[in-house]
Amino acid sequence: MITVQVNQKEHKIAPATTVVNLIEQLKIQTNGIAIAINNQVVKKTDWSAQQLQQNDVVLIIKSTQGG
Repeated sequence: MITVQVNQKEHKIAPATTVVNLIEQLKIQTNGIAIAINNQVVKKTDWSAQQLQQNDVVLIIKSTQGG
């Protein structure tokens, strides 16, 4: 298992976990979210190929609607 930080919380995940796998494990809907790993935005088209590494810092931002 490796440790990553997601929105300031530690998570233990399997090695070679992709961004898509992480989102599925956390049960997060993919509509209206953006993801950055170590302060670098990851394009949605790259989520299935982007593997997480030990001590990665993941930020998941959810868009909100307002007026």
